[in-house]
Amino acid sequence: MTFAKLLVAVDGSSHSDRAVELAVDIASHYESTITLMHVVDDPRGSVPHGLEEFERLEHIHITERDLLQSAGQRIVLEAESHAYALGANKVETVVHSGNPAVVIVDHIDESMSPSDAVVMGRRGLGDLGGLLLGSVSHRVAQDATCAVITVQ
Repeated sequence: MTFAKLLVAVDGSSHSDRAVELAVDIASHYESTITLMHVVDDPRGSVPHGLEEFERLEHIHITERDLLQSAGQRIVLEAESHAYALGANKVETVVHSGNPAVVIVDHIDESMSPSDAVVMGRRGLGDLGGLLLGSVSHRVAQDATCAVITVQ
């Protein structure tokens, strides 16, 4: 089996940091391209509570989606820096919106082969949601058409 492409789901948690570390190790053996992906849960389009006055005074429109996209960009850029510091050679970053498990599986179906792999933390920042609804990693593992490696 070869891993030409590795998709790493990142959310800024210690579990996703370890997923990046494992992906870099795997990539060093297979010369893999690593794609770091953060998925912003479907945000509302409204101005976040507490920023309404700022928006009015500054004549700018800030939505919750804008803030979450910005945070997502920061998460993937930090993960990218971490990957390069560990010795990665080929790293791409992407931020999407939607249901994380669905977006990850859709990405697998669109751009990965069965010989590629997804690396992700077993638990991320959404532990309570994972307990109540089933974790993202569990749903991805059930629906993915490629290998899924979960990291403790």
